[in-house]
Amino acid sequence: MTELTSGALPGFHDGSFDGVWISPEKTVHLFVRTEDNKPFEIVLRGVKALKLSNIREGNIILDVRLVDTDQLTASHITEIYELSDVGKDVQITNLLTSARRASLKMLQLRSSYGAEGAVLCRSAELTEPTIIHSALSDPS
Repeated sequence: MTELTSGALPGFHDGSFDGVWISPEKTVHLFVRTEDNKPFEIVLRGVKALKLSNIREGNIILDVRLVDTDQLTASHITEIYELSDVGKDVQITNLLTSARRASLKMLQLRSSYGAEGAVLCRSAELTEPTIIHSALSDPS
C-alpha cells in the first residue's frame, strides 16, 4: 500500500469508478481503474463522513484529489455534510475545527460522467487490486 499525499492522484483522469465497499471498521474501499483499465483500490481509514452521489453505469472520473488537514476549508465541510440553514455558520466552524483537531483529510472524487463525492477520513492509501476488485472489473 502507498500512503496518499495531497493533490490530484495522477492516472485516473478518464478512468472509471467501479464501486464502493464500506466495512464495519469505519473503512471505505473505492474501486477505480485508470484510463488504460488498470484496477486500483483506494482504502480510506477512520472515516468520519462519506457522501457519494450520482453513481451510474460507466462512471468516468474527471479527477481524484486528496485535501490535507491544513487545506480543509468551510466549502469542504459544506460539500460533505448536509447542514440545516439554522446556525449553519456555527455548525461549519465546529465541524471544521473538529476535523482539523482530528487530523482528518478529504478525498474528493469528481466525474466527467456519473459518480462523485467526498470522504472525510484519517488516512488514504492506494493499493493494487484485490480479488474482489479483479472480479468486478473483469469485462467478460
